[in-house]
This record gives sequence, structure tokens and C-alpha cells, in this order.
Amino acid sequence: MKLVLCSMKDRAADAFARPMFVPSIGVAIRSFSDEVNRQADDNQLYQHPDDFDLYDLGVFDDSNGKFELHDEPKQIAIGKQVKIQST
Repeated sequence: MKLVLCSMKDRAADAFARPMFVPSIGVAIRSFSDEVNRQADDNQLYQHPDDFDLYDLGVFDDSNGKFELHDEPKQIAIGKQVKIQST
């Protein structure tokens, strides 16, 4: 099975987080969006959605252990765009 390799980038820190493996881009975006909108005092994504974006780095094939990485990370979600405004 090929798993998508994704990572969040923290613009303030100018650094990528530890990568995660997900079954699809859609699942990655949903997970990122859920976390950006999870209200908690200690949730940096919720507190600072403008600072975080989600990137697709490539794929990992668990049948042969090989990575297929993109030449450059591909931005797939922007924190401030997935943030749901409270009314």
C-alpha cells in the first residue's frame, strides 16, 4: 500500500514538523483542518492558524520500503483557509 507522506510547516519557526503517514491527501487535509479548529488553550494550530500550512512530501510504499519524494514539498492546505470563523 502506498501511504502519503505529509508534514506541517510552522512559518514562525520556519521549520517542518515530524512527517506523518496517511492513506490519502483527503485524510491529511481533514486531520489538519480538525486540529486547526480544535479549540484548546494549548493548541498552537488553533491559536495561530496563520502560522501553519500542510504539505505533501511524497509517498511511502510499505510493500517494498521505498519512498517516492517530490522535488519540492507541495502545499495542500493553509491553516487560515481551513479555520472556521466563530459566530
